[in-house]
Amino acid sequence: MKQLDARGDPIRGDREINETEAIVVCRVFRDFAAGIAPRTIARTLNEEGVPGPGGKPWGDTTIRGHVKRGTGLVNNELNIGRLIWNRLRYIKDPSTGKRVSRLNPESEWIVKHVSELRIVDDELWQSVRARQGEIAEKFVNLAEGVRKHHKNNKLNGARRPRTLLSGLIFCGCCDGPYSLRGPQRYACSNHISKGTCENSRSIRQDELEVRLLAGLKDRLMAPEIVEDTMRACTEETNRLNRDRRSNGDAWKAELLKVEKQIRGISEAIKAGMFHPSMKGEMDTLKARKEELTALLAGAPVDAPHILPSASAIYAKKASALTKA
Repeated sequence: MKQLDARGDPIRGDREINETEAIVVCRVFRDFAAGIAPRTIARTLNEEGVPGPGGKPWGDTTIRGHVKRGTGLVNNELNIGRLIWNRLRYIKDPSTGKRVSRLNPESEWIVKHVSELRIVDDELWQSVRARQGEIAEKFVNLAEGVRKHHKNNKLNGARRPRTLLSGLIFCGCCDGPYSLRGPQRYACSNHISKGTCENSRSIRQDELEVRLLAGLKDRLMAPEIVEDTMRACTEETNRLNRDRRSNGDAWKAELLKVEKQIRGISEAIKAGMFHPSMKGEMDTLKARKEELTALLAGAPVDAPHILPSASAIYAKKASALTKA
């Protein structure tokens, strides 16, 4: 409920039932309990122009969600007058930098009964739970197999994309993702899952890959592209040469300075001005001298400003693109 207090500040947390949306909620519950697939329910609602949560199109996950996490319309216990806080916590994944959710123990949940906000009666709620149980029982072996596979495959999270074009294909009508739908065929995900796109065309995976690679090969061998590549290669080579020279000059200057400091300490010791701290400083300077000498010895020599065989190497790599 959007309302303000006496000072004009928003009052947060108050709720009331939206009767129009409540009708849709009950309809979804009845359809799900009757055995209609969430994808079919979502497509039907989208075709009828019924707005989904937040005004967005309906999707199958919008309806079925995740049972244990309480996500998805049919798992939202607010529909039976049970308001839950602290079910999930959110942390940052250090490997990806993305925010991910984690399920809190049920003992940490904060539950409040708000019977005045109940939309779905207990009989319908239990019918949906029974339907979910049937689905879970039907696919228990498949789900267990997937979990076992992920548990045994420690590198699963770092795997490469499953196909050459994973995540790179988009529908020309709705800009939604084109993904593998069925045996080795790409199709518009929004058309299949949500019914919000009229593009029903699909294409074989091998045909699309061959067409794309052939097109890339032809584009890469165009004279203007080859010229641009050679220019970029020359600029990068020259930049690296400048960096090498700059680093080498700095190392040489530092080496001269270190050698001078070593000679100064040696002369002081010969003159009888030895102090215990000089030994530690001498050891540090000698170690740095060895390091600088190694860096200068291993510094690569300047590459030619333009590699004579660069164009031939480029042509060979471009022609082998499909195989690669």
